[in-house]
Amino acid sequence: MAPFTSKFRNRWIALDQSGFTLIELFIAIVILTIGLLGTAALTTGVVRGNLSGKNITTATVIAQSCFEENRRVGYSSAGSVPVGGSNNCVSGSSTMASGGVSFTRTLTVDASISNIKTLTVTVSWSEGAAGTKSITLKTVLAA
Repeated sequence: MAPFTSKFRNRWIALDQSGFTLIELFIAIVILTIGLLGTAALTTGVVRGNLSGKNITTATVIAQSCFEENRRVGYSSAGSVPVGGSNNCVSGSSTMASGGVSFTRTLTVDASISNIKTLTVTVSWSEGAAGTKSITLKTVLAA
């Protein structure tokens, strides 16, 4: 009887340590691959979003600096170069580069209301496949 029990015990141990099948391994690899592809797509989206945020911040700084320059020269010289002075942001378009991106700034001055000038700055740039983007900011100067 002892040899039969020994054989049965060895057989039972062999069945207990069978491991993974090829199908189980394949399914695990497929699930892992899907998870890694999702993470890669998420990372790409985050990088694209960070670049877009950086460009919007840069465009806003460009527009704000134009407003500050025109406030410095005053109401009468807003959008133009004062006599004997300077203005780095005059009416019309100008292009500047920052961080490898080319920004186009356009300043328009509306003086249709007496003693009030409305300054509108539009800054546009290209983000490649995302297309051309722009921001528009307005401020008012009073005499």
